[in-house]
Amino acid sequence: MKLKIKNKKKFIIRIVELLIVFLTIILTILSIKLANQIRGYATVGGEYLLPIIPSIVIVILEDYLEKNEIKERNED
Repeated sequence: MKLKIKNKKKFIIRIVELLIVFLTIILTILSIKLANQIRGYATVGGEYLLPIIPSIVIVILEDYLEKNEIKERNED
């Protein structure tokens, strides 16, 4: 069975988004552990804001993809 990909850009962006989510989860957990180890006690710091940055990247990618689709439809 061969997988047919209709829109390669969309497929690649979805894979990149999935990788960003997984890496964010891993990096957040590691940064919390490292920050607590450096401080010597558990508290809430800036490391808990780490997931915001990839979320912004995903929103930008989605916006790019949407604008690109609109542009392609208008050209046809």
